[in-house]
Order: sequence, then structure tokens, then C-alpha cells
Amino acid sequence: MKRGRKPFTIELLVKRGKIKETWYEDILDIGRQGKAEVSIVNYMDINWDTHKLLMERSPKYMEAVNTAKKLSEEWWVEIARKEWESGNSKSINSNHWSLMMRNMFNNRWSDRKEVDVSTLGEKINDNTISVEIIKNDNDKKDTE
Repeated sequence: MKRGRKPFTIELLVKRGKIKETWYEDILDIGRQGKAEVSIVNYMDINWDTHKLLMERSPKYMEAVNTAKKLSEEWWVEIARKEWESGNSKSINSNHWSLMMRNMFNNRWSDRKEVDVSTLGEKINDNTISVEIIKNDNDKKDTE
């Protein structure tokens, strides 16, 4: 029989009283307020490594975090949309808003353009360099 610590899961942390039973809905509320993932980590009173492990070990935790991220993104988009619709878009610092979107939702918002260097979806694997030496007509006469 194996001995030692059990690998912790969200259920085990709730059972031990380290995390509130309402954690799932609380995480969604964090997202509804437009807060970043760091707010979830702080609310749960865990470190980033524990957060990553919980994401790997608990599908329900991962679902809650991912849903909170979507809700947060929606909150930020709605802030801008409402201001632009009402004609108050000047009250939004668009550079700040854009920076927040790129930092908080970098998997979907980016200024970076990526160039696909492939052919028909296949990567170019040929690393050989071809050199062709071209001789002009005068060189040909010299060699004859």
C-alpha cells in the first residue's frame, strides 16, 4: 500500500476546509466583475503552482476558471461597447483598454502578427542551400 500525501484536488481542499464550498460560484462572480485570473488565485488563497495543478487535476476547477475568463472578457467588451454606443467613447482610454485586453486575454487579443512559413499546411523542412555559379561569356572564352 502506498503511503504519503494524497495528491490534492479541489474536493480534498474543500473537505479540509481550506477552500469554501461556494468556490465554483465565487470564481464565476470574480469573472462577472471583470477581474483577472490573479484575482481567482488570490481569492482561493493559493499560489500559482497550486492553481496550475488544480487546473490539471480538476476538470470542474478548470471549467470554473475558463468560464470566469470568458465572463471577464465579456465585462471588458461590454464596458467599451456601452460607451461607444452612448457616444461617450471619449471617456475610454483606448490605449489602456487595449493594453488590458492584450494582457488579460493574450490568447485571443494580440497586436503581434504571425507569419505562417509553410506550404499547404506542411512545414518547410529543407534546410539545404543551393548555390549556382554563373559565368559570363568572357569567362567561358578564357577557359577554352
